[in-house]
Amino acid sequence: MCSKHMATLLKYAASPWWVKDNMRLIFRLYHKGDYTLKNRKKPIGIIITISIVLLLTIVTLLGWAYYNSKLDLIQYDDGSKEIDTSTSYAIDNDELDIADLPDAPEDVDASVKIEVLEGDIYHDNNVVNILLLGTDERTDEFNENARADAIMVMSLNTKEHTIKLISIERGIGVPVPGRNDDWITHTFRYGGAALTMQTVRDCFKLDVERYVRVNFNVVSKAIDKIGGVDIELTQAEAEHLNSAKKNYYESGSDIQTVRAGTNHLNGDTAMAYARIRKIDSDWKRIERQRTVIQAAINQVKNSDIFTLNALADAILPMVQTNLTKAEITRLMLEVPVFLSEGSKMEQMTIPTYETCWNSVGVDGRKMIGVDFEANAQILREFFYGTHDGISE
Repeated sequence: MCSKHMATLLKYAASPWWVKDNMRLIFRLYHKGDYTLKNRKKPIGIIITISIVLLLTIVTLLGWAYYNSKLDLIQYDDGSKEIDTSTSYAIDNDELDIADLPDAPEDVDASVKIEVLEGDIYHDNNVVNILLLGTDERTDEFNENARADAIMVMSLNTKEHTIKLISIERGIGVPVPGRNDDWITHTFRYGGAALTMQTVRDCFKLDVERYVRVNFNVVSKAIDKIGGVDIELTQAEAEHLNSAKKNYYESGSDIQTVRAGTNHLNGDTAMAYARIRKIDSDWKRIERQRTVIQAAINQVKNSDIFTLNALADAILPMVQTNLTKAEITRLMLEVPVFLSEGSKMEQMTIPTYETCWNSVGVDGRKMIGVDFEANAQILREFFYGTHDGISE
């Protein structure tokens, strides 16, 4: 059979309705238009060909149905929320544990409200920036009054196949529409993911239009599904976890007894480690969060299909995003390359220590003052490798 006839045959065979009344046509194509019962020579060959194509079609359809069933577990939301302009704070007595920072520069007037940074937002078609939000629910349900306990931006370069991750310090003072300046972590409480994305765009001139929100409560379960993670603990970290074990136990958490050095942590212990800040600072806390993420990625690389399926069932119902199914699929096709051996995730924290200071808002609220222009430049270089100016 010539290639032209075979191509036509495959076209029909790939269609869901190809069986219907087309067997005579298929045999005619196979025998170059000369099909009769008399000159049918080798029907077994065409039957085998059709059976293989049919089997592949069924497997493909089943695989696609399975994949879509997993995508259907995700909660899709544009992240918008009417901005809360009431006078109450998200958390009245929230503590800000930061390293010793210098006083504000002389040209910074704390009595004046913070203004957004001027200039254009840089865009690269090969780079996808996704805002990652870890919200502080202590149950398996999303809470609209939750804060973003962790704010990160993951940058995926689909041309270079690199992953870069920044953590944004939660106590950065930012402008909030209709309210006094407040911490960036509270923008999620006041206006949802949409307001947090807008704040990141305005203050850092970073191109971010997509977000993924994960309930921190489910991260612990996800880590258990992949068999735990290996974390290197300092003596101070180990002592803190062991001393806090009683409080966690009373809350129902399963915290392990640990030691200085490498420990294989279960989900609850890994999350307790990620939340440590009392022994040093919020900067170190952010580093611990990224350490847990990297350890989980390393563990996922070595997981079998059954573990990955259990992981998807555990975590996807507690994921919220404005990514479309098509966008998720395009990114999923890149995952094997992004997670290949030798690929590394570059990380950093914003603001850098040299570009921030102790600050107090117009209402006396303690926060971190930031040189937004300097940090926007740093981010542009980190994500895009360009020194183009920010302000115009």
